[in-house]
Amino acid sequence: MPLPYYLRSFPLVIILSTLIISTNANATATATKQKCSQLTSIVDKTICASPELAKINHQLEQQYAQLKKSHRPVDQMVITNTQNEWQDQIKKQCAKSEYIEGCIRLNFQRQLYEIKYESTALTTVSKRWQRSNFSLREYANTVKSNTKQCPTITSKPTKNITQLIPSQYVYAKSLVNAQCNTVIRVFAGCSILKNNRCNNWQLKLVASDANNQHPYIIGTLTTTNRTGNSGAIFVPYQFSPNGDNLILKAMMGSPGAGGGNINYGYDVIIHNSKQQLSTSTQHYLAPINAHFYANNTRVAYLENSSLLPNYPQPGGGSNNGKLIIKDINTDQVLLTKERIDTSYAIKKINSANHTMTITTTHHRFGRKCPRTADSLDCSSRTTIEEKIALP
Repeated sequence: MPLPYYLRSFPLVIILSTLIISTNANATATATKQKCSQLTSIVDKTICASPELAKINHQLEQQYAQLKKSHRPVDQMVITNTQNEWQDQIKKQCAKSEYIEGCIRLNFQRQLYEIKYESTALTTVSKRWQRSNFSLREYANTVKSNTKQCPTITSKPTKNITQLIPSQYVYAKSLVNAQCNTVIRVFAGCSILKNNRCNNWQLKLVASDANNQHPYIIGTLTTTNRTGNSGAIFVPYQFSPNGDNLILKAMMGSPGAGGGNINYGYDVIIHNSKQQLSTSTQHYLAPINAHFYANNTRVAYLENSSLLPNYPQPGGGSNNGKLIIKDINTDQVLLTKERIDTSYAIKKINSANHTMTITTTHHRFGRKCPRTADSLDCSSRTTIEEKIALP
């Protein structure tokens, strides 16, 4: 019989002593009091001292054990995490409650309900992901599966792939590289429910070869908060032309104050030391208004420069003081153009002639417009148009 999870830290001799049926009520009470006195948490002490709460606690442990037996190893980890989250929640909520026993009892009852219905509820909510989450719905509408370009790749993941993902996550789409040797399977789901609504949307990614073999987990994509009150979930967008890197696009959530004009743009996932794609290598690629060219092997964009004052806008606005060109296949910076008090604009890219037309604006500041953090709007400026050779 498994020990109640609140009582796992008890010395074994104390635990065993509770199993001895004593005919002496005073001796039993003394033993219980001694056992409870060794606990440090007020919640643990309250459970220990209450036969009713101790009984429910034991029932919970048995329910969790039975639940884990009926699930795959990957789901057992989810169940264990949920169990630990409940334990932390009870200690945080009830320790300061005036009615601590009632608080613990209510949380226990909710926990028993979730053990019975949570798995089904999570799956149900996850199946509604396209309708109930704006950024994921946008993903469904803007990024399409492309398995048809590779005849050997099935349109839906096979069992050896789905068994790597917790069962409440629902298959969303597949992206294949141009070489047809790597396919990314995207699963969308909810990891935490709150009042029957998803409190934590996630995407889980699995990669495999063209024959759906040798699958491995790339990782989990969760909501990212980078600037102000903005937030986004990065989603698989497309492969780099050489098929090695995975480009992610930010699907912005509903903005808070100061987050209305912010878009995180693009990130990229590259291979790790095992020559596998991994979310541990995810990093910034380019802003949302970047220019992709040369069959998408290059990206040109403007970003903020410390050599130029900033615009006084909320969030992560750019003064366009730095021009950058990257090789998407190698993730290397090929060109950087940056000068003091100078901003740039990309007008036109001519891949055939390997040139890019830009405007270069030099800003001047003075007594009427001091060079301060918000002085770009009042600066005197000279703008010229020029062509530069593309790397």
